[in-house]
Amino acid sequence: MGTPAPSGPASIVSRRTVALLLIAILGPWLAVGLFFFGGRKPAVPAPTPHPVPALTAGEGATACAPGPWGQLEYIGILTEPPELQIIPTFPATDHTLWIFQGYDRDAFATLWRAAGLDAATIATLSRPELWTTEGATTAIRAPKDVVLRLTPQARTVIYTALAAFPDNAAQAEPYRFTLNARDEWFKDSGLKPETIAKIEPLLYSRGNSLLFSDQALVIPDLQSREERTQLLKTLARKSTLMLKLRVDASTDVEALENYWGFPGAKDIVPLLNSLKRRGTSTAVDIVHLLPRFARSRLYSYPAPNDPGVNSYMDCHWTVLNFFNQEPNPRYQDLNEVALTFRSNYHTVTGRPRYGDVYLFTLPNGDVIHSCVYIADNIVFTKNGSAPSSPWLLMKYEDVVAFYPSDQPLDIQRYRPNTLSPY
Repeated sequence: MGTPAPSGPASIVSRRTVALLLIAILGPWLAVGLFFFGGRKPAVPAPTPHPVPALTAGEGATACAPGPWGQLEYIGILTEPPELQIIPTFPATDHTLWIFQGYDRDAFATLWRAAGLDAATIATLSRPELWTTEGATTAIRAPKDVVLRLTPQARTVIYTALAAFPDNAAQAEPYRFTLNARDEWFKDSGLKPETIAKIEPLLYSRGNSLLFSDQALVIPDLQSREERTQLLKTLARKSTLMLKLRVDASTDVEALENYWGFPGAKDIVPLLNSLKRRGTSTAVDIVHLLPRFARSRLYSYPAPNDPGVNSYMDCHWTVLNFFNQEPNPRYQDLNEVALTFRSNYHTVTGRPRYGDVYLFTLPNGDVIHSCVYIADNIVFTKNGSAPSSPWLLMKYEDVVAFYPSDQPLDIQRYRPNTLSPY
């Protein structure tokens, strides 16, 4: 859903728009979550195959575990949005607005202590003229110099608290990258060293993700539109996999047809037999085996004029349309999404099957993400509803890391009723 992601960073659409989208998208799940999912079940772990001998892969590629999906291999690549998705204009500001709900003075004191703020910083943030309180809502105009001086620990603590409230779009939907691939985020970006030096101290972590939320304070200080645009493109980078199926004279085409076939699928047998008859090992892009919907979107971004681009092209819209020839507009309605899962899917355990759907749920019943199982530990996913969120292939564990939470996630697996076992 974007709640993640949802929605996109404030550079792509306005922060208020993103906040409203998050409220509109996530809010209904709280109402339907318990009815939708019923009782709690143990979380489904990432699919981890038994140890097997390593397979030979193409140069620079990593072999997947063997299975009914055939001999798969992948390489890691980075994707970033096209310039038409980027709006590099931010008004200059001397502060950033932090919105809290239900916090009293004691709660703020506890938060500042947990963040390790020194007395001078606490005194600055406590100045009455920086505070506006209406009912249970408190808005703090945090001075720019204070925000830029926060330590990574303080940023993690405060921004994690802010992320709980959709009004804080930059913290609720930060730019993010896999923590263990930190060096890849800005590699070969073309950014000036001094630009990267401004960003590095402002990065913070949550779970296994490296995050950035302070674009509104940094972008106005960059002198050229080109540098602002390139920074936003780099921040929006996503790590994905290019997956290929290796076919040779020993390939069991019938077994591959049984795994990759689905109701309404194109006939992949002629292609696979043609490759098998060559007698040499050939790698074919997995895109040729995917349904039309996924095939036409993989590694791409929603176009600005696509219907629903700013409202419902999220993870759930994606998984429910995965096997469709054309996307069904009904899935812009969250009630229809919940009804479809209840009516057309059933929970499963054991070995995952191509087309299964993973649902990520918080303890309160909110569903924050869904993705489609492809093979081994690889899923098809759209991590958010914003135009800056592309359709990707990712490792399951990296998708889990993309949605860090201070609450335990309950991850269940659902199977379309139209799919039979292998």
